Amino acid sequence: MKKKIVGIIIVLLFCFSNSEGQAPNNDHLARLKQSLNTLKVDTAKVLTLQDISDFFVNKIDSGLFYSLKASELAHKVKYREGEMKSLLQIEIILRHSGNTVKAFSAASRGLKLAIQYKDAFYQAQFLGELGIILGGRINFDIALSYLRQAKSLYRSIHEHEMSAYMDNNIGEVFLNKGELDSAQFYCQVCYNAPTPRYYWIKFYASLNLGKVNLRKSNYNEALVYFRNSLETALFYSHFFNCNLYLAKTYLYLNERDSCLQFANKAMEIATESRITSQREAANAFFASIYEKTDPGKALAYTRAALNYKDSSTQFNEKLMIERFNEFDTQERQYEIEASQIDYKNKVRTYAFLTSALILMMIALILYRNNRLKQKINRKLGDTVSHLKATQSQLIQSEKMASLGELTAGIAHEIQNPLNFVNNFSEVNKDLLAEMTEEMERGNLGEAKQLAKNVIDNQDKINHHGKRAEAIVKGMLQHSRTSSGQKEPTDINALCDEYLRLAYHGFRAKDKNFNAKIETDFDAGIGKISVIPQDFGRVLVNLINNAFYAASLPSKGGISEQGSHKNPTISVSTRKNGNTILISVRDNGPGIPQKILDKIFQPFFTTKPTGQGTGLGLSLSYDIVKAHGGEIKVETGEGAGTTFIIQLPAV
Repeated sequence: MKKKIVGIIIVLLFCFSNSEGQAPNNDHLARLKQSLNTLKVDTAKVLTLQDISDFFVNKIDSGLFYSLKASELAHKVKYREGEMKSLLQIEIILRHSGNTVKAFSAASRGLKLAIQYKDAFYQAQFLGELGIILGGRINFDIALSYLRQAKSLYRSIHEHEMSAYMDNNIGEVFLNKGELDSAQFYCQVCYNAPTPRYYWIKFYASLNLGKVNLRKSNYNEALVYFRNSLETALFYSHFFNCNLYLAKTYLYLNERDSCLQFANKAMEIATESRITSQREAANAFFASIYEKTDPGKALAYTRAALNYKDSSTQFNEKLMIERFNEFDTQERQYEIEASQIDYKNKVRTYAFLTSALILMMIALILYRNNRLKQKINRKLGDTVSHLKATQSQLIQSEKMASLGELTAGIAHEIQNPLNFVNNFSEVNKDLLAEMTEEMERGNLGEAKQLAKNVIDNQDKINHHGKRAEAIVKGMLQHSRTSSGQKEPTDINALCDEYLRLAYHGFRAKDKNFNAKIETDFDAGIGKISVIPQDFGRVLVNLINNAFYAASLPSKGGISEQGSHKNPTISVSTRKNGNTILISVRDNGPGIPQKILDKIFQPFFTTKPTGQGTGLGLSLSYDIVKAHGGEIKVETGEGAGTTFIIQLPAV
């Protein structure tokens, strides 16, 4: 057991230090690599491969390579503990590289082996890893179930320190759920538990308690725990996280000097460790610091963070393609071997029974075996279905990761009109108090003037309230997944209908607006398969934008009264081979080339503040892409704009 505990400590330290930049002892590493050529194919070679993998805490590619080799060799020589430890290393690398689906698969396979070999310690290890994976905002209830099972197993084998660490992980799941009181309770239990062997546990408990107090706005308590975690930190990522959270806490306390001190330290650690994810986080935090005081610096830091994010994604994608194929091949090979062994065992069993028993006994045994296999298959089927459902949740969670970015943009956009509403409400309160005083004094003229000011402010409150409402409605449209079904649709009739509706809607807002409408519909198009409600939204957005652009002054197109002369909107359809082209053209001022590549981004708009949310073209782009088409724009300053939708003619 002591040998096993030492091995697990090494693996845990590998987990906590992965991508944290500790420089390995190059001489010792060279000796380990050299010894591979002289060692026999046995457990010693497996342990050497695992030790080499532990050295590459900052190189995911190399770490995964040696762990896979160790797993393959351990399986070959039937070294059970080595096989499970290698699988644990592989799972940790996959999880820290961001591939939670593959990590879940590796942990599930490891759990099956641990159950097969009746190893309670490794069962607890893999249950804990599954809990960590699912606790990252994927499936909290199942995560808690796995972590509690792991805690119970650790207690049964008297691993009380690891049992306390499971309390910390349970608290972290509640922290992700937003149940801060429960999170604080479990993390405090771990923090108070004696953990002399695994002293790094105190670091994680302190860090999580700091996060809980930060979320509760208990900033002074958060500082105490973050400083405690800093004192017990071991690796680059430990120091980086501590300094970054201390900087965030001081930012909330408006202590800018302390905030910059720890933020600079975090940036220094990220630069020294050369970890792109840390550099991305540090630059993103500096962008938030300078967001209001120095937009230029904030933009520079934001760009740097995005560059590090892109480089990290490209690197991970490249190495994961190379290594995941090897991991999948290894899994398939093990399945084939298991099937062959099972087949040989069945052949031997049937041969023995044929020579030893009479036909009636053989028939009875076969019947019982068949019933047993059916029962096992049902249980296995339920387990596989459960794993597939959980993996589907993981994949869906990754697909919806971008929703967090959209929510952040909405919060920024909606804050402006809400500030106006709050400010004018406060002003009205003061004005009404003054008006009451003036009325008591008999100054009706002054009271009327104050009442007029209140009415004007109420109009502004109403205006900005509607502006906030428009942003929220646009957000709901943008994030909603349509449940509609595609159906054969007369695209010409659809274009004509929404053109008229848009025109009347625009005139309802501006009764003085008139425009010339031109249509050129290709009668040979017939019906194509689209979702009418969704595609109608695309047409309304494009046509409304065209009416707005046509109503603006254009170079060379100004009348004596200063308004645009002869606003004209053209909508046309045409079939070109296997493609349907739908064009919406206006004779407005056109789109400047410098902003042309931004027009499909969420919240980007050229309209004055309060007149547009910047979601129409972004929503239209997503809908057209979902229909298997493309949307292009042709424009020139002073020459109008044409949006062209290309759809497959099916």
